[in-house]
Amino acid sequence: MIDYSKVREGRNCVIWTRVSTKYQQENGGSLTTQKELCEEYAQRNGYRIADYFGGKHESAKTPGEMVQKMVKYVKRNPLVSTILVSEFDRFSRCSWQAIKMLQDMRELGIVVIATKYGLDTRTKEGMMMAQSTLSFAELDNQTRTDKFVSGKEQCIRAGFWVLKAPMGYYKEGKSRNVKCCLNNDGKLIAKAFRWKLQGVSGAEIIERLQAHGLRLSRQTLHKVLTNPFYAGKIRHKATGGELIDGNIEPAISYSEFLRVQDILSGRTGKYSQLKQKPELPLTNFVFCAADGVAFTSYTKHKKSNGSVKDYAYYKCNKIGCRTNVSAKCLHKCFIKKLADYNICPDFTARFECLVRDYLQSYSSQAQQERATLKKHITETESAIQSLKVRWALKEISFDVYEAGMSELQSRLDKYTLEMASWNEKLSNSNQMIPVILAIASNISSLWERGSLEIKRKIQKLVFPEGLYWDKENSDYRTPKVNRFFDIINRFSSTCENEKGTTPDGTVPLCG
Repeated sequence: MIDYSKVREGRNCVIWTRVSTKYQQENGGSLTTQKELCEEYAQRNGYRIADYFGGKHESAKTPGEMVQKMVKYVKRNPLVSTILVSEFDRFSRCSWQAIKMLQDMRELGIVVIATKYGLDTRTKEGMMMAQSTLSFAELDNQTRTDKFVSGKEQCIRAGFWVLKAPMGYYKEGKSRNVKCCLNNDGKLIAKAFRWKLQGVSGAEIIERLQAHGLRLSRQTLHKVLTNPFYAGKIRHKATGGELIDGNIEPAISYSEFLRVQDILSGRTGKYSQLKQKPELPLTNFVFCAADGVAFTSYTKHKKSNGSVKDYAYYKCNKIGCRTNVSAKCLHKCFIKKLADYNICPDFTARFECLVRDYLQSYSSQAQQERATLKKHITETESAIQSLKVRWALKEISFDVYEAGMSELQSRLDKYTLEMASWNEKLSNSNQMIPVILAIASNISSLWERGSLEIKRKIQKLVFPEGLYWDKENSDYRTPKVNRFFDIINRFSSTCENEKGTTPDGTVPLCG
């Protein structure tokens, strides 16, 4: 049992930084960025930095020599009261490893602070929030592919465009190895974007492209200039309307693409479109129940007593639809909806039994699915080989061979992707139990206090197909709920009913 009254005094701290992959180093999680976040936090809050630890690549799965060196240092130096990290998962992406590290530090009286979000382990509540954040990060890693049904949707959500390449692109590779590259037309389209940034009219751009051998109509040019694919982004129904980074060679940077959109829209300044704002996480996630169009967001500037205030709204952009909802109202209702999937602490032990039984049943089902898929893969590979032999013996025409090969290869890709998905679902299923319990305890609070990234991940985790806003009833409709959280909702309701009918007010743990 952790003694939360035992905290070292003083304002001396150490800073810990770590990256485990080159991708993290190059995509917003660099050691320099982590160090700057911690130093800025220390300066703002009056901490004295005693030493630095980490500072290079180290495995995310097990505590290495660098973190062990830091632990020895703080044990030997009682004047060190705090460890500053950019995020809690810098200790380890494996939740139980990181949680144990936080508990060990807390038992020594040392507080760990995640400077990016201002969360710390000073109290029981802070420790629970840290554990929930770590658990959610691991659960997100283990269940990402479970959000999609078909193989193509899984690829697209992962940033691999397996559909027909748009004008100006050709594809290399297949499935999760596919990459879209610019061809000669694509290089001309890149010039069209830059001409637009220079203020060249659409008619003149069309003439210039035609002079280079690329003929486009006015409508086609507009579609090209408003398609985020040319900025390396993917938007598809499989992504729920969300823009994701694709394995695409961009014709233009995303910031330049947004500037082109400003030019094309001719904005007046009365309204400003909000893109990826932390205070508006439900953009393109909530849909209008009347027509199924995703809500966009905007701020409206109103004058009041000589000052200008900003009011945030979500709205449906379909012509004729007047659905327009304040962000405050939509967020309040969303938190209330999420609270339905918080499990009561009184039922945690019993729910753990239910989850364990469910995962065992799920594992058995997964094994059967894998065996079926393996059989399908073997049969399809045999059919492909047979088709090649028939073509070599000139028993079939090339058209028949090409059509058959395309169909069989598509089928093989689908089975292979599904097999990879089931393999991922089966790995370490028992380790998911504490993760599920930690998240199920306070999912609504985690969303309310989380960053934009955490909010959007929670949204997609609980409601993989988004939500619909019913204007008439001022409430949400839920087309699909993640099966784990659906179990939580039904389980809590059942337990509440049982508790109400039990004479002593207790609920048996299992069965």
